[in-house]
This record gives sequence, C-alpha cells and structure tokens, in this order.
Amino acid sequence: MESPRWLSMAAVAMATLCGLRLTGQPASEVDFVRDIRPLFQTHCYSCHGPDKDKGGFSLATRPRAMEGGDTGPVLLSGNSAASPLVQRINSSLDDQRMPPKGERLSPAQIRLIQTWIDRGAPWPDQADEPDPQKQKAADHWSFRALRKPQLPQESNSWITSPIDAFVLQKLRNAGLKPTGPATKEALLRRVSFDLTGLPPSPDQIESFTRSRNPHAFEQVVDRLLSSPAYGERWARHWLDVVRYADSGGYETDIFYEQAWRYRDYVVRSLNDDKPYDRFLMEQVGGDELWPEQAEAMHDAVAVWTLGEWPNALDAYPEMLEYVRRTDQVSTLSEMALGLTVGCANCHDHKYDPITQRDYFGLEAIFAASETWNRNTRSKAWGQGERTAHRAVRHANPPLPIRLLKRGNLHQPARLIGPALPGFLPGGGPLETGTGENTRRRARLARWLVSPENPLTARVMVNRLWQWHFGQALATTPNDLGTQGSPPSHPELLDWLASEFMESGWSLKRVHRQLILSATYQQSAVRDAQSLALDSENRWLSGFSRRQLEAEEVWDQLHAAAGSLDQRQFGKPFVPRLTEGELKGMYDLENKRELKWPVTAEQDRRALYILNRRSFRFPFFEAFDPPNTAVSCPVRQTTTVPAQALTLLNNGIVVQQSQAMAARLEHDEGRDLESIVKRAWLLAYNRTPTRTEERMAQEFITAAQAAHASAGAAAAQSIALREFCLALMNTTEFIYSN
Repeated sequence: MESPRWLSMAAVAMATLCGLRLTGQPASEVDFVRDIRPLFQTHCYSCHGPDKDKGGFSLATRPRAMEGGDTGPVLLSGNSAASPLVQRINSSLDDQRMPPKGERLSPAQIRLIQTWIDRGAPWPDQADEPDPQKQKAADHWSFRALRKPQLPQESNSWITSPIDAFVLQKLRNAGLKPTGPATKEALLRRVSFDLTGLPPSPDQIESFTRSRNPHAFEQVVDRLLSSPAYGERWARHWLDVVRYADSGGYETDIFYEQAWRYRDYVVRSLNDDKPYDRFLMEQVGGDELWPEQAEAMHDAVAVWTLGEWPNALDAYPEMLEYVRRTDQVSTLSEMALGLTVGCANCHDHKYDPITQRDYFGLEAIFAASETWNRNTRSKAWGQGERTAHRAVRHANPPLPIRLLKRGNLHQPARLIGPALPGFLPGGGPLETGTGENTRRRARLARWLVSPENPLTARVMVNRLWQWHFGQALATTPNDLGTQGSPPSHPELLDWLASEFMESGWSLKRVHRQLILSATYQQSAVRDAQSLALDSENRWLSGFSRRQLEAEEVWDQLHAAAGSLDQRQFGKPFVPRLTEGELKGMYDLENKRELKWPVTAEQDRRALYILNRRSFRFPFFEAFDPPNTAVSCPVRQTTTVPAQALTLLNNGIVVQQSQAMAARLEHDEGRDLESIVKRAWLLAYNRTPTRTEERMAQEFITAAQAAHASAGAAAAQSIALREFCLALMNTTEFIYSN
C-alpha cells in the first residue's frame, strides 16, 4: 500500500541527485521569477513581504533582502550553508524554523533555494515587488518632484502679482471675492511689525500717508528689509524652529555660554540676505564644508549643541548620547524637511514612508560628531558647574550605530551605516572610505539643498507664508507628511518654492513678492459672507488679524514709551524681577541670583532677554511663548485673563506707561489735543477718530481734576500715566492690524 509513495519520494531524490528539477530543467537554470519568488510569496510574504518586515527583514526587493534584518544579514549570496535564511527553513526547532506556522517548504524547495543562493542569488531588478514606501512617496504631494506650475489664466484688475492669480482662482471656486485694500495707516503698521517686529514712528506714518508716489509702499518695504531690526525679528521665527534656548533645562539648567553667538549668527545671516541654501548648509555641516572659516562655522553648527541637557543621564553616558542624537535627528528633519522622522525611532513610521533604517541612518551621520564642553574638555556635567561652552567636534572614532528594537538602547540589533532617507531622491547609504566620518554632515547638507530634494524649498516658503499671513498654506509646517495638513493652494506653494530656488534662495526676495501682492494688502475687516463661507480664512478672502507675540509686546511697550534700547548683539541681558516672580525659580543650591543675574541693561529688544528652559521670563508667560524643548513651528495664540492682568498690573508695563506719559508731556506740553493725537500715533500708529479724541480728552480732564481735588501736586502727569496705561491695555495695542 505504501510503495507508490515510497517510489514517488525516491524519484524526487534521484531527480535532484541527477541535477534535474521536478520540471525536468537543470538546477543551473534556476530562475528567480519562475522558481524562487513564488516560494517567497507563498511561505514568507505574510511576515517578510512588501507590506510587512517582521524583525526588520523583507524579501520584497533584492536590496532589502540583502540588507538583512535586525540581527544582521539573512541571505549571503554565494554561500547558502552560512545563510541564516537556509538555516531557519531547515531547522526542526519550533522557535527557530521558518515559516513558523503553516506548510513547511519541502526538501526539494529548500534545495532549490540553496542552489539559487550558491549561484549568486540572481534577482533581476524588474522582479522586485513594488515598494509600498516608494508608492506612498510617489502618491503624496510633498514627496513629488518640484515642478513649476503654469499661472492661472485669471483676468482681473485686482491682480498685481502671480500670487494674486492663484489666490483669486481659489476665491472664485469658493464663491468668494477679495476684501478691499487696508488703509495706509493699517498697512504700514502691519508691514512694520511683520518685517521688523517694531511699530512705525510718527514721522514714518506721516511721510507714508501723505505720499502720492505710486511706489511709496515698495520704498517702505525696501527700507524695512534693509533695517537691522529685520534680522532680529526674523531670527526670532527661526529660533523657534530650532528650539533655541540659553540653557539646558532640568534641575541644573546649565547656562550655555555659546548660545548667544548662534543667535547673533542668525541675525547677521538674515540681515545679509544670505542665500537660504548656504544658511542651511552652514548650520548642518559648515565646519566640514568650509573648514577655513572655522570660527564662523563654529557658531553656525552650534545649533546642534542647543538641545536639552538631562543632567541626570550623565551617569549613563551611552543613554545621554542617544538622547542628544534623537534631539538632533528630530530637529533636523522637522526644521529642514518638514517631516517627523523622530517617529521612526522605535518602529517604521506608521504613516510616512520612513523606516527605522532611515532614522538610524541619520543618527549615524550625527554619530560622527560629538558635543563637548570647551571649558572642561568633557562631555559630562560636573557637580557644581553652572555654565558650559558647548561645541561640536568630530568623534574619533565615530560611534557605531545599531538599530534598536522598539527604540530600546538595551536591545541593539544590526549595525546601521550613515544614510539619507531612502524613499527620497538621492537618498540611501553614504560613501565609505578613509576620512568619510569627517564628511557626513557635509553630505547631508548638500543633499538637503540639492535640486532633486522635493522638500526643502517647499518647507521654507510654507513657513514664510505662515509668518506673514498668520497661517501656513499647509498648516502643519513641521509635518508635510501624509498625516499633515495638505496645502490650501498647492500650485501656489510649488510656484513659490520654484521661484525661491530659481532666485538663488533669497529670503528677502520672497518677502517682497508676498508683501507687494494685493492678497497681502487686503483689509483685515471682512464682510459677513466672507466670514460665513471662509471662517478660518483658508481661501484668503481678507487679511487675518494677528496678535503680537510675547517679544513684540515687550518691544511695542518700550517703543511707545521711547525707552527701547536698540543696540544689537552680545550676551543676553537679564531684567529685574519681583520677589514673588523669583519664587517661581528652582535652583539646586538655592542661589537664584546666580541663575538670574540682573544686568545693568534693562530695555533692549526682547530677542536678547535671557531665555532659560527651566524658568521662562514671567512677563512672556501670558503671551504664549514657544516651547523650547522641541522645534516649535507654530505658537499658540490665546486670549486669556492673564494677558489683561499682566498689562494692568505688571511693573514693567506700569513703568513704560509712566515713560510714555513723560514723553508726551515733553513733546507736546499741556496741549491735550496734541497729546491725544501723539498718543494714538505711538500706541496704534494712526490718528484718532473725533469720537476717540473727545473721549480721551474727557478721560484725562476728569482724572486730572480728581487728582487735583485730592491734593496731588502733579495732577496732569498722574492723569497722563493712567491714560497711557489704559492705552496699553487695549486690544488694538497688542494687535498688528
């Protein structure tokens, strides 16, 4: 009864021994597509196929198969006996054999795979399965190659620039129309705060509003772009994105002596209109690209030293370095690429085509460098140290990077070499060879700004639009991946990105394009239909109202008072605090005066105020300052009681209201009409209406009479102080339009 089965098995064995396949073909003619891929598809793909790579191993494509899995190479071309793949499919152990469930491969099928491997594992490129990562990348708008779109064929007298044509097309599709132009006064205040973070002076207001020159606004824009204050304002935007702070946070909150040098580098670069590609390359790898400019590049790459310093991990140096690299990879990817690569630390990204290999490939780039303290020549915090001069230098040798299972430092898997994200054009492993470790960040920098990279230009013009119009075209500027918000005007975004690159990456040119458009110059007062159909103003049917940021509120207070010290650059200054405010500060040694050493300078621009991670300047707290622990792409904008309470009671505001009152008395004497008009120009950058003027005079007169009847010697001065404090407590005072 069993002889037929025995004879069948014998025939198979004889055929194999004679070098013949079951089909009668010689074993030397093993064909991957015909013979091997079907075996992989049937027995392996459920765990190691295109859509799943259990253990980090996939048989979907030859490169991924040859790369191996978490534990190293799996398929050794030319050596089946040493290939873990063959060992696993041959194993009789339940916890080792593959496939772990279902039908096992037959001995003949196993020998077929062995023969294929021994003959070099030939695998035609066209036989690869479609890579789901690359398919996902090809289908997503931000991963596609950047192509300059054609301008919409719109004909309308409202259009003054190509930007307007794109906007008008969307407005018409939504059944909307543009809002009328802003008044000259409103437009001047808007553009002054946008470009410099400061209000226009009364003389500038008068000059612009009286001018009949059709190019007057262009001249204003050019003047503001050439102002030293421009670099200070726009540096603050960039510092948010790169999580700038002057200290490391946590219990020690160690002071970074070098941080202000990076801040000043950013200000100077922006004022010089340094091309953005050069600006970015200097920060990523300037020390490797231009070693002859060592000191300047030292300040630029200091951005990688500005992350948090969890001093408790100094007892675990390996963990500390891992945390630093994680910060560097996450900051780099969000800042420059607008991608959340950090989400692939523990596993392949759940939504974007970013693998763990991509993440650790970037870690390996940063692992060729290390952060150290120039003062102590150590990488660790020393007990009692309050300051550190952190710098970047090449590690010798570079730290080997292993893929970590679930991101766990105690579960290292295979070694990962330095690599760029593989799903993007030009991505993949970096060169190997002598001295390659001194060029890793340079290679990364060049790739970021290469013409084939579809993200870098898009990311930056999206940010520029956000910082001018209040919200980005794609409203998640640090995440242009598949879970991010798609752009409201994709063609406009691509047109701007193309123009940006074609113009030599000039930021000031983009500013000019945006501001001189009719879209930017619309009024912020929208009609009922616009508010009903476009409540969030995504289609730009008017200009969005914008509350001043914390630093702008500080600068506005001092500018109105005439007390603003506009000296640039240098170490941070430290404002005085009340005893109550100081109680909110923690210090290891209970020496708050060492953590907040008050300086003689008190009235400089807010950009230069000491920015500690563990103790934020109390005045800023009410006005939504950025989170400095991670990259901050968008600041929250809230309207909360703390803002009104701060403006009414904070000593800084009271002091500046007094200075403003003294300024008005000095400039205008006792003429109430002149005082009110001047006060409106200083506070709101416009002339008051007749009703406002009447009410203001009545307020001052009544207050003066009340103080005089109470026996006050300087009744008018006291009344003016109250008047100025009232102006500083209005909504209009802390809005740019």
